[in-house]
Amino acid sequence: MPRKPRHVLGARNYKNYSHYKLQQALEEIRSKSISLRNAAKKYQISKNTLWNKLHGKHERMPGKPRVFTEQEEESFAGHLIDLSAFGFPVTGEDLKIIVKSYLNRQGRNVSCFKNNYPGPDWEKLFIRHRPELSQRFSQNISHSRAATEEETINHPFDNLQTELEAVPPANIWNYDETNLVDNPGRSKVITRKGTKYPEMIRNYSKACTSSRICGNAEDRLVPVYVNYKSQKIWSTWTDDGPLNARCNRTSSGWFDFQVFED
Repeated sequence: MPRKPRHVLGARNYKNYSHYKLQQALEEIRSKSISLRNAAKKYQISKNTLWNKLHGKHERMPGKPRVFTEQEEESFAGHLIDLSAFGFPVTGEDLKIIVKSYLNRQGRNVSCFKNNYPGPDWEKLFIRHRPELSQRFSQNISHSRAATEEETINHPFDNLQTELEAVPPANIWNYDETNLVDNPGRSKVITRKGTKYPEMIRNYSKACTSSRICGNAEDRLVPVYVNYKSQKIWSTWTDDGPLNARCNRTSSGWFDFQVFED
């Protein structure tokens, strides 16, 4: 069954005029500058349609009644635009989940939706009828690239400068954590033509070794702290390492509160 109904040739005439064309015909009829019969011929609009519009009949739009009011659809559209402006645009499936959640909270049951979940036709028609909305392929960017506004970047530093005015540089410490992996990753190689999955023999694992580096505003660095993913530390792991480095281990390889306190 096609989603877009097709009109059968020879069936009754459907609306083939614009709203402006209809209003212009009605104004000429009301001003008695043209008869209803002549207006129907001039504007190619049915006489019955013109008569009904003149007498205020059949004012409702043709077709099935809308599920949501204009205010509700405007609220949905505004919500989608705000999410996109924040950097978290939603997909078509997300829109249908939002609508289902709204109907469930309102205690409404829409018979044309399966379990209050709209279908693909409603999604397409909703976007088509809202001129302020469109669908595009999104570009994935990281949080660091998204927060590039000068005011956004300077705001935390301005607050930090105010908080650290009376603190001596020797008491201002900053630390950072990073992971070291032994997986060299994939690289482009030269092999026989037609080989679909060339393999490179390398010993590696997916384990990560965490390290934490700390320093203060007087350019003083504390010894590096290394945390292994293991049940115990082997003596060979601490040989020939950074000067005065401290080592520890956790089952996950991450810094837990005990390692952090140490």
